[in-house]
Amino acid sequence: MKQASNLKELSFVVHGFYNAEDFQKSPNPILMNQVHSADVLFLADVPPAPPSVDALVTATPYLNLTVKTADCAPVLLVDSFSRMIAAVHAGWKGAFQGVIENTVLTMIRHGARLSSIRAAVGPHIQLQSFEISPETKALFPVTENHFFTENDGRIFFDFDAYVRYRLMRAGVSSIESIDDDTFTDRHYFSYRRQPDNPGCQFSSIMIEEK
Repeated sequence: MKQASNLKELSFVVHGFYNAEDFQKSPNPILMNQVHSADVLFLADVPPAPPSVDALVTATPYLNLTVKTADCAPVLLVDSFSRMIAAVHAGWKGAFQGVIENTVLTMIRHGARLSSIRAAVGPHIQLQSFEISPETKALFPVTENHFFTENDGRIFFDFDAYVRYRLMRAGVSSIESIDDDTFTDRHYFSYRRQPDNPGCQFSSIMIEEK
């Protein structure tokens, strides 16, 4: 398990980015039916079934918000002012559609203060491993061309930089990113490495009353 220092120093939250081997250490996960959308749900209690969204927000203690990934970016957010948390599944499609910004807006609508929101981005596919098609690159505005690198006719996407850019565009200034590459590091599951049976790792965050 790995943790981000900017979240670890907050005494009222527990969080972790788990690899393929150690998720059993995180209790009672609240999971999503992740659909690569920009949809966000605010929770006051445990949902009866996994909601079809890609981000969860809560201010209720002991709801263990959990993200499943296998190359996508898990993004955990904390507002130290309102003691509110969020967990985001940010694939490139969801990030492109605005799931990160929608999560921050949902937090603010429920009482969070933008200036006190912190974000941590967990292990995900990195630039050297994330090859995309010209058709995918064409979906992005030309002002975002700097997120793409071409090498011998192949196009690579700096997904880590892009996720951090979307967080900054949402107004979040405290951002920490764990730069493990899920494609090359076999401690993690990877859809691109094993598309037929990728598995998934989990990232979680929970408010813990002391």
